Amino acid sequence: MIRVPDADWPNMTDDLDASSLSRALEQSRLYLRRLPPDRMFRYGRDAYPAAHLLASLNMFEKLYVALGPGPELTGALAQNFVLYRSVGRDDGGEVLQTGYYEPLLSGSLDRTDRYRWPILRRPDDLVAVHLGDFAGDLEGRRIVGRLEGTRLVPYYSRAEIDFENALAGRNLELVWVDDPVALFFLHVQGSGRVRLQDGRIVRVGFAGSNGRPYRSLGRHMVRLGLLERDGISMQAIRDWLGAHPDKAAPVLGHNERYVFFRFLEGDPVGNINVPLTPGRSVALDDRIFPKGALSWISGRRPRMMVGPVTELDDFGRFVLVQDTGSAIRGPGRLDLFFGYGEQAEWAAGHMKAPGRVFFLVMKGSPAS
Repeated sequence: MIRVPDADWPNMTDDLDASSLSRALEQSRLYLRRLPPDRMFRYGRDAYPAAHLLASLNMFEKLYVALGPGPELTGALAQNFVLYRSVGRDDGGEVLQTGYYEPLLSGSLDRTDRYRWPILRRPDDLVAVHLGDFAGDLEGRRIVGRLEGTRLVPYYSRAEIDFENALAGRNLELVWVDDPVALFFLHVQGSGRVRLQDGRIVRVGFAGSNGRPYRSLGRHMVRLGLLERDGISMQAIRDWLGAHPDKAAPVLGHNERYVFFRFLEGDPVGNINVPLTPGRSVALDDRIFPKGALSWISGRRPRMMVGPVTELDDFGRFVLVQDTGSAIRGPGRLDLFFGYGEQAEWAAGHMKAPGRVFFLVMKGSPAS
């Protein structure tokens, strides 16, 4: 993350409604209020306490309400705020922007001939080791495994769990679903809803993972010649897997990462344990970027409609950093939360374009 000179500020447009921004700002404020006021957050070479970031959100909202988005707001922000930019994946600021959403699956609390693929709860033998507890230079890093005698070994892979029944007979099933491909995408998204046979809808959310690396299914399918590089989308992957069920297992097994779930109440939450706001909450690498941060992003997004993608629209908007993801690693990746429903799934599945990511902090005396 680098500091942006005053002369290089972009014009900060905003293509969403003010009420959604207000909700997202309040969620980040709730997060920051839970922290010690002197908890430090790093912005490149600078650092600011939580109390300063909380004041930044308050000042920003006052300016936004008074001026609305556009050149006048940008000018006021430039007078009162410091602007930082992600170095991106090329050190020139380019950030690949993708989308995620809350999927809806069809399921049952009991296994049947139709509902035979389980959503699993976190196993008791899954052990997470925070390496920072053992060495200061490993702070923020962890490994996940299981004990085999006195040795910690890697936890079972997706292939071992799904296709070799490594966890069978342990009563880990929360709910059963009727579509293994939809279940795979639930793992990718990290949370979702399940409509039961009696019409009730239950929500499930992330409870842990096997600690294995996330591997892109799209890139793997391109290497196998199953998809064209310029045709990768969630819908294209889903269509191919649905049309080739006999060949799906080894393809799905390429992504070794496996997610375990729990039942949730209320709205979906991100990694700072506050509800996500569709269109306003983003996931970034929390090893690099400050949680709860105020950000402005620009890029290109699909139009919010269901149907073929004919073009991408330029957009800019204010967002809050309220989540992370196993595939969101490094300064060159961002995931935008689209919410729930058919349009959200469609838009998230087609959101894949370069953009830029900026961060705003009220002027003050940062610690070095």
